[in-house]
Amino acid sequence: MDVQWYPGQMAKAKRVLRENLKLVDAVIEVLDARLPASSRNPDIRELLERRPVVAVLTRPDLADPVQTAAWLHSLREDYFAVAAANGTTGEGIKKLMQLFLTLPRRRKHGQRPLRLIIVGIPNVGKSSLINRLIGRSATKTGDKPGITKQPQWVSLQAGLELLDTPGMLWPKISCKEQAFRLAVAGAVKDEILDPVELGIELVSFMRRHFWEELQQRYSLENFTADAQAILADIAKRRGCLLKGGAVDLEAAARLLVKDLREGRLGRITFERPGEQEDEAEELCQDDGREDFLLTE
Repeated sequence: MDVQWYPGQMAKAKRVLRENLKLVDAVIEVLDARLPASSRNPDIRELLERRPVVAVLTRPDLADPVQTAAWLHSLREDYFAVAAANGTTGEGIKKLMQLFLTLPRRRKHGQRPLRLIIVGIPNVGKSSLINRLIGRSATKTGDKPGITKQPQWVSLQAGLELLDTPGMLWPKISCKEQAFRLAVAGAVKDEILDPVELGIELVSFMRRHFWEELQQRYSLENFTADAQAILADIAKRRGCLLKGGAVDLEAAARLLVKDLREGRLGRITFERPGEQEDEAEELCQDDGREDFLLTE
């Protein structure tokens, strides 16, 4: 899958983050519970200096709860603290607020309120999380990247202050598996993706790891068929047809991705702790295809 993304906005987001770090006491890094490793931006980690960083796994309702617990345990090695919170339902928000109150305040800032900055890749659920933290809709939300355009300060409960920043991807991703996860989770704008290619890759992933969920959702029968044939079967069973009765693979692919993102295929986690080291050697090597370029 060849993903092309345009530079400019991401570079600005990185500059804004660097400039505002000096204003805050601690950092909240938001990760997608379905892909905690792939949604970690290495550029962000390099910028955080010595600030305490809290990792928050969003969308836990869409992820395998067993794997979420494993990730929370694993991530404790790299973060000041870790937590899972659902910006849609509010689950975990009270505990998260209590955690924030334990964060150290920089001495030179005296008695001013504790200031936090929230960072993460596009469409990772930052805005929904913020709205839950403040108890009202102060930031725009949506199931697509690029909702937050400018940094903005908001006041949280208990007198905390939070700076929201635009989502930031890194300039170059050469790992095809990581690029697939980011694309299917919605971190990359759908308009720049080939929907059929993404749909075929998603079918291939589901057949390898979650065939029963895929089979039950679409009443599939032929496990041995290739991924494109399975996508065509989904198109037939869901009425995704063109004039003359030909299957509409694009419509079927969009339906499949939408069902995944909305949890209709079950609670799916794309990666497990410890697997990424093996991927770095086996799956992220140069496979002869063009690199995935992801900037905004």
